[in-house]
Amino acid sequence: MMNMAMLDPPEAVSLVTRDRIVCVVNDELSAAALRKGLDGGNLSIRRGTIRNAIKMLETDTNLSALVTDISGVEDPFADLERLASVCPPDVRVALVGESREITFYRELMDLGLTEYLPKPITRDMVLDQLRPKLIGEAVHSQPDRGGHVISICGAQGGAGATSIAINLALQLAETTKAKVALLDLHLQNGETAVMLGVQPGPGLRIALENPMRADTLFIERAAIAVNERVCLVSADEDLDAQLDITEAGVRHVLGLLRQRFNYIVVDVPVPFPPSIHPVLTVSRHVLVLLEAEVTGLRNAHSLRNAVTNIAGKDRVFTLLNRANRPGGLPKATIVKALGGEPDMVIPDLGKGMTQAVNLGVPALKHVSGLRRHLTPIVREITGVGGQPKGRLRRLLGL
Repeated sequence: MMNMAMLDPPEAVSLVTRDRIVCVVNDELSAAALRKGLDGGNLSIRRGTIRNAIKMLETDTNLSALVTDISGVEDPFADLERLASVCPPDVRVALVGESREITFYRELMDLGLTEYLPKPITRDMVLDQLRPKLIGEAVHSQPDRGGHVISICGAQGGAGATSIAINLALQLAETTKAKVALLDLHLQNGETAVMLGVQPGPGLRIALENPMRADTLFIERAAIAVNERVCLVSADEDLDAQLDITEAGVRHVLGLLRQRFNYIVVDVPVPFPPSIHPVLTVSRHVLVLLEAEVTGLRNAHSLRNAVTNIAGKDRVFTLLNRANRPGGLPKATIVKALGGEPDMVIPDLGKGMTQAVNLGVPALKHVSGLRRHLTPIVREITGVGGQPKGRLRRLLGL
């Protein structure tokens, strides 16, 4: 097969400066990852495969980069040959697909392709592996090797943010076999400890108010083991207590946890006090959780703007909980209000969720379907979707 970079250009080449990136992929998870990871560019996302991309290029070559899908294509190299015949040589081409074989990856790179990402792709994969090569900038960087912080913010009371935080932490640990900290920053009236049937101590408040008193033994004193891989760090302060949570305290506690845990799931109070801003700044994923209600939609819009102002737009994900609950707003209304489909969806899973709270046990153990609906969220966060890690994952640093 011919090297795509060596092909002669079409007879008519536009002299207009092209900066448009077109993505043609055949599943919503890939589309969402590309939308988040390439946000800020002149981006167009369409549904389809490489064959749809070929058809598009027959009439439209005004683009600087193409990301397309070879999933389910019987002979991708034949289709790449056809793509090369219609694609201008200065267009950077990247592929997503199902193969995770190192030999397949090398064959693609030998053809002059910009990059290949195996599914399931995530926002982080796009930011780290694809965006610098398509746009020439990396908006996401990790200057340290601390644990991966995931923040969950409820757009309305009772939307289920704490329950999702608990069960997400448990499934993260189960899927990755890593150590996970569950940090509840609702120091007064927090529900995490109640839902897990445990009693927290005063350690968290002391550390957040006076970081000089929080040494490396803080975790041993303040953390409660939920299971062998998950620890809870929370508080249960009186409602009339006068708290003085400092930004330095929040940074210090996060720093200690990130040294000891691979993932830190944070249940974040809303509205955000200034002292909490470091949590959002260091978070790689901020899940804004809402139900299909008018107040949830209104507050979710404000929350997403607030997170964007503090941490950047690429960190924010909208999670619609109890999506099909009777009496909720119709999907069309939700999509219109959000300006697009929610990034993540969990349907109403019935009374078992409430029963789990009352019993003080994780719903993950008792509610059929919860694990299945959390799996795409875990996959987005970790890049692990249940498949064994092959040599290609190690090659790409995933």
